[in-house]
Amino acid sequence: MSNKLIPLIVVMFVIVAFVVMSIDKNDKSSDGFSQMIPRLGESGPVPSVDVWVSESKKFEANEFVTVAMLEIHGRDKELLFKQLTSRRASIFEQMKALDISDADIEQNSVEMRKEWSYDRGTRSLTGYVVSQFFAIKSSNRATAAAVIASLSAELDVEISRTSASLKNEAELKKQIIHTAGQKALEKANSYAESVGGKVGKVLSVSENGSNHFYGTTVLGARKAMAFDGAEGVSLSSVADSVEISATIHLVTELLQ
Repeated sequence: MSNKLIPLIVVMFVIVAFVVMSIDKNDKSSDGFSQMIPRLGESGPVPSVDVWVSESKKFEANEFVTVAMLEIHGRDKELLFKQLTSRRASIFEQMKALDISDADIEQNSVEMRKEWSYDRGTRSLTGYVVSQFFAIKSSNRATAAAVIASLSAELDVEISRTSASLKNEAELKKQIIHTAGQKALEKANSYAESVGGKVGKVLSVSENGSNHFYGTTVLGARKAMAFDGAEGVSLSSVADSVEISATIHLVTELLQ
């Protein structure tokens, strides 16, 4: 081979190598771009209908609980406990006269605390206080009012509150939730139909809290508020109803 052909062959070899490298680089670039393009058939976000519905209903209260405290002051601890036992028995007798059985009266443990006086920085024991709380259950408003009247006439008894409730509250709550759920589905259907679609399967459902609202509940029926005997207490002093409410959050598929 002549010396003149050798440079020509080298130049041609370099040109061929450059072309091959360029083609390989282009192939690799093409593969990377294709990976960035979403493949056909891959699902994106699911179109959905999101609604909130609240439902509430008022029910006549059929159970009432009066919470009261018996409190006695004195210097002799032993005598105080005897007095407390006697006064407690008296209260049970009063409740029995109102057709309230012992089983409808819950009582907590007896508590005792010391009373002190302070004179020029010196603390002196002046006596003791014994107390006990009672929760008295009534089945109607008239009896609950009679309980308040009876206890408010006692000098050593303070009434904390009288509240109303429902014996079958759990079952009634289920009914409210069921009604709210049905209304939520109807509302979701209306939204879907308004855009020419329809609802699919339910994606999620939850309750955003529930509330109970009571009618005129006695929060502090004390003697200072003129609860002095039966004449001072009327049915209007006792809650007459309980309102149960629920809020449903429903999310369903939107089908076209």
